[in-house]
Amino acid sequence: MTNKSVNVKRLGIYLLVVFAASLTLLLFYKPVGESLTAFFLVQQLFCWSPAIACIVTRAVTKEGFRDMKLHLRLKGNLRYYLLAFALPVVFVPITEVLPVVLNGHGEWLSGLTWANVGADLLQLGSAAVVGSIGLLGEELGWRGYMNQRMEPLLGTIGTCAAGGVIWGLWHFPNDILNWLNGYVSFPAALQNCLERMAVLVLLSVLLMWVTRKTGSVWPAVILHFTYNSAISLTRSMLAAGGMTEGYEQGGEALVAYVCEFAPLVILAAIFGVLLLRDNKKEKMLSA
Repeated sequence: MTNKSVNVKRLGIYLLVVFAASLTLLLFYKPVGESLTAFFLVQQLFCWSPAIACIVTRAVTKEGFRDMKLHLRLKGNLRYYLLAFALPVVFVPITEVLPVVLNGHGEWLSGLTWANVGADLLQLGSAAVVGSIGLLGEELGWRGYMNQRMEPLLGTIGTCAAGGVIWGLWHFPNDILNWLNGYVSFPAALQNCLERMAVLVLLSVLLMWVTRKTGSVWPAVILHFTYNSAISLTRSMLAAGGMTEGYEQGGEALVAYVCEFAPLVILAAIFGVLLLRDNKKEKMLSA
């Protein structure tokens, strides 16, 4: 069996397991809606399904558990850990605050006081060390396994694109669950999935780069956690100033979309170029 066939087989098993595990959200959606315990257990299974798929696939294919990228590898890589934390702290508030300003709701910025911003930065910094461990379940699977098996087949940029789409589709049972429970309409659930998919394709470039530079999934875990948390914290501060959820309508929504994607597109382009440059260097060194 060729290396390509081996990677296709391993990737196929991984994707089968990860999506089978994620579908438990739909299989048990009634108990999940009625019991906090059931909700917690099923959500944990969902969140850890990429890691579960990684372990199951490695066991089934007998490839072993080497190179799971679980070592911290702090020596010489501390700057990448700091960058993984700093990037979302800088660009996420831009994506959240800029549309508020451009849409003429500057009064909502009253919630962005120095005290609030400082407290939230301290909260993010302390939580990034411990709280981000919860996202290890995702990154151990996506960056720690799927990317390694996919890159020889699709190349670096193809892996970022396809990997982002798969990552977005993996979230879709959550959107369907919201529809089944009557929280959103089906078109809204589908729109949420498509929007998230576009964001995750771009975010995948940053996560893949920081994983490649360090040989560890931990910087990706920190970046992933900080990105999610920075969105929540920024929105909570804007809400304290009077912002209501889902305020964007018509032209306001278009401005919000542009502000959401523009910084990520720029960052993805920069880190995509860095990934390709690193690939070129590696090929020259191995030649």
